[in-house]
Amino acid sequence: MNSKRNLMLLAGISATALLTAPVGAQEPKRGGNLRIAISQMAPSPDPVVTTFGVNWGTSYLVCEGLFGLDENWTPQPMLADSFEYSKDGLKLTIVLRQGLKFHSGGAVTSADVVASLNRFRESAGIGASLKATTKTIRAVDDRTIEFELTSPSPILPGLLAGAQSAIMSAKSLEGASPTIATKGLDCTGPYTLASYQPDQGAKLARWSGYQSRKEQPSAMSGAKHAYADEINLRLMPEPSVRRDALITGQIDIARELPSDFYDALKNNPETEPVVVPNNQSLTVVFNTKDGVAADVNLRRAIYYALEMQPIMQASVGKAEFYTLDPSWIPDPNSFWYTKAGVPDGFGKPNAAKVKEYLAKSNYKGQPIRWLVASEQYQKHYLTAITASQQLEEFGIKVDIVQSPMASYIQARANVAQMDAFSSFLPTYVDPTSIAYLNPTYPGFWADAQKTELMKQISTTIDPKERKAIFEKIHALAYDQFPFIKYGTESNMYGMRKGVGNAPRVPARSDDFYNVAPPPAK
Repeated sequence: MNSKRNLMLLAGISATALLTAPVGAQEPKRGGNLRIAISQMAPSPDPVVTTFGVNWGTSYLVCEGLFGLDENWTPQPMLADSFEYSKDGLKLTIVLRQGLKFHSGGAVTSADVVASLNRFRESAGIGASLKATTKTIRAVDDRTIEFELTSPSPILPGLLAGAQSAIMSAKSLEGASPTIATKGLDCTGPYTLASYQPDQGAKLARWSGYQSRKEQPSAMSGAKHAYADEINLRLMPEPSVRRDALITGQIDIARELPSDFYDALKNNPETEPVVVPNNQSLTVVFNTKDGVAADVNLRRAIYYALEMQPIMQASVGKAEFYTLDPSWIPDPNSFWYTKAGVPDGFGKPNAAKVKEYLAKSNYKGQPIRWLVASEQYQKHYLTAITASQQLEEFGIKVDIVQSPMASYIQARANVAQMDAFSSFLPTYVDPTSIAYLNPTYPGFWADAQKTELMKQISTTIDPKERKAIFEKIHALAYDQFPFIKYGTESNMYGMRKGVGNAPRVPARSDDFYNVAPPPAK
């Protein structure tokens, strides 16, 4: 069996997505300190304890999984040396690469893999998908892991390619759980976690014992060069502070900058704005289980009351930095991109529809408690305040609750504390990995039809059939509106001139191990 081709066909991706070497690329030099300003930090770098992506940035530099996604969103072997499905599709056998070690010095064994993935299985979001897909995960010998599947499924490599499926030493997981973080990250990645202070930043040091793969680098897969001796993640919640620190040379990369800063960075001889298109969907997620937003007709009324262009403009800025695209897969190059079920006139309000669905609802003017983490993610607030102003024109009241990140994460997981929360959705390797579609994800969309369709897409092998099923799920979401998308935003960040191999596609948002600091002057 050709494992790589088999994996691509199962994932619904063309076999032309093989890794290729960059043409004419000049090899950056090793050395120096890469200084990156970030807008937010999680209480812990442990990626398993929350579905919120802010936890994952640090872990991508420190940890690895059995697979990693390439720039085409295709899972490629990382810690895995080989993998093979049984003829009946009910078992997946993975053999680890030889000689792998953790940062602590211990050998990576199948027992560590089992401990890591069994913990991940019990976590919310994607972990629940892994649990539903696998009956057991067991160690056959020190390098071989066998997954017994609940039914033939093409999605397992994709589930094992995310940050939350990171392999950590079993010893480091003692006392940890799906909700209790590890005390450190004892992983296999190119950098070790030297320090982590949630109110300041993190420091990562190149690990001399790292064993890189030999394939060409491609996002989270292939070779990892670890060009920088050290990577400093510096917490700077205020965008203007990140911009000014970049211009004055205090940092090399400023992440998540408003498009308003584009001209200032472009006109400065020492800096460059980098626009990454089709980065993520800006959204609001509703509590479909309890409270005022559990009323499907109210959610329908909310959708038809919204005008998306002002919402995107308020949060993103220039029209060049967003598109009014309704697909829940923001990257049009993805196999899963679709507009199935989208009502005519996406982005335009429909007063008649609002009146119709409000009349069918049980809404009596109660305020919708709308959570935002505005200190760390300004777009949370900007989308919410613009949407709330539009809704109030139709008599739909909104109470925006601004919270620090930790409180926001805690409150959105409690059905009694929220009706809606601002969020975003990137491109995922497979629809089964979309956290919004999991009933354990905050929002708690547990519709019976959706559950059955998710079961079908998880057990169907043929890519075309899987795409047709996903289109039904997509259409159902545009009927029940458990979440609403405003549009797709580009991501803009800034960098100093001379930064080597800068990320310019969505899949490369966190692969700073392959980014080189600018040459010292």
